[in-house]
Amino acid sequence: MRTLLLLIFVVVAVVAGLLWMAQGVQGPRAFDGSVYSVDGAPEPSAQTTSSTLSVVVWNVAWGYGRGSEGRAESKPAEHFERTLDEMARVLRKADADLVFLQEVDFDCTRSHGTHQARVLAREGGYPFVAEATSWVANWVPFPYWPPSAQFGRMRSGGAVLSRYPIEHNEVTWLPKPDENPFWYNLFYPFRYHQEVGIRWHGAPVTLFNAHLEAFSVSNRQDQASRLVDAILQAPRPLLVGGDLNALPPEADPRSGFEDEPEVSYENDRTVALLRSVEDLRDAFPPERYDADPEGVATFPAHAPNRKLDHLLFSPEFETVEARVLRSEAGELSDHLPLLVRLRPARPRPVD
Repeated sequence: MRTLLLLIFVVVAVVAGLLWMAQGVQGPRAFDGSVYSVDGAPEPSAQTTSSTLSVVVWNVAWGYGRGSEGRAESKPAEHFERTLDEMARVLRKADADLVFLQEVDFDCTRSHGTHQARVLAREGGYPFVAEATSWVANWVPFPYWPPSAQFGRMRSGGAVLSRYPIEHNEVTWLPKPDENPFWYNLFYPFRYHQEVGIRWHGAPVTLFNAHLEAFSVSNRQDQASRLVDAILQAPRPLLVGGDLNALPPEADPRSGFEDEPEVSYENDRTVALLRSVEDLRDAFPPERYDADPEGVATFPAHAPNRKLDHLLFSPEFETVEARVLRSEAGELSDHLPLLVRLRPARPRPVD
């Protein structure tokens, strides 16, 4: 009897410990995300009167660089300070009005507690921030060994940095892959999209910043379908960008990549689903990809061979410039940033 009671006690203690570390059982939901102004960032000025609207899309890999998935060694605080300084320099040089960030830490043991969105906003020149916290835990025990390298306290996700005041920010946590074990999903980050509202020259503009599933094609496509549903209900004009973890339909090859030979994008319709929205246009259309597939690749940063990061927009805009900031960003992240400059579309001639 004592042995049974001891076994029950151990099981209950282990379960309670796991639930504490994971901060309970969390499920998909939508909620109002944090919106704030950044102390030390410049006030909106004449730079916000430009006739173009420029956007950077960047998965910053929490300032770690190559190996950010967590199987490499931990790095000192000085590494993250230097990386954030260099990332802010890239943003200042890009002179974008909006920055869609993914994999940015707000208060994490792994990056020494630095609120990275605030640092990038302040040093990059963005007075306004909308957070999309999507990974919250008291302790993430990954990688499993050694314990000193574990991610630890987790508060991470995405963010929109803006030169324009932010009017609203709704964050949606998307379902996790069903094929993952329950205990694994306890600590697995939610993929998400955030819907952010700004005003550009007095007119409202809707922004969607998204980070979709990386490993399960079926789950990623389900998340893309949910994102499409949200886009269809959102007011125009709008921009949709982020790390979709998916190739455009015209991409070839779709598997057998040297850096991740086990990864396949065969039969993945994620980007096609977004392009199927009648009034969405891709900043990097098929003809651009066909002409220069290497030039538009964003991953991995050290040897780019595929495009995982995207920006689409409604027809109220047209593209002035769209390129990958390869030489500017180097290997600061494992993803390269996109820079897209848009302007109001010219009125169409009457037939």
